[in-house]
Amino acid sequence: MSAHTDPYARTEEATHVTPSTEFDDERKTKVKAQLDEVLDPCSCMSDHPISILDLGLVESIAVDGRDVEVTLLLTSQRCTYFLDINDEVRERVESLDEVDSCEVHQDTSGQIWTNDRMSTEEREARRQRFHDQMDAAGVTPYAERSD
Repeated sequence: MSAHTDPYARTEEATHVTPSTEFDDERKTKVKAQLDEVLDPCSCMSDHPISILDLGLVESIAVDGRDVEVTLLLTSQRCTYFLDINDEVRERVESLDEVDSCEVHQDTSGQIWTNDRMSTEEREARRQRFHDQMDAAGVTPYAERSD
């Protein structure tokens, strides 16, 4: 391992839908674009809105004819905003001419959301905001060694 290895670099291919995910199916590409417009309610309350796509909540997009299924892996299985997210996803996806219906499901496989699912840009921006807040407060987030 190199001394300059990035501890936040992804070591394996993402299995969920990311901003860089490409689809052969044009409808899936359009659905993904709509999902990128859905903002995570909690991030909006912290004044740093992040799309559910950038946050890594979109587990999968399935298209069957004119019907779409979107599966989300939420940051908490007890997310109180799931119904709000569900409504907005359905509204945006069903606004596409190629789509008749959209169902949104919560991933219940037991998989746990971690911040490595976030887009690299958003993860780095989050880390920078943390450091900026610590600097502004005059606090160091790390313990210093004493001699």
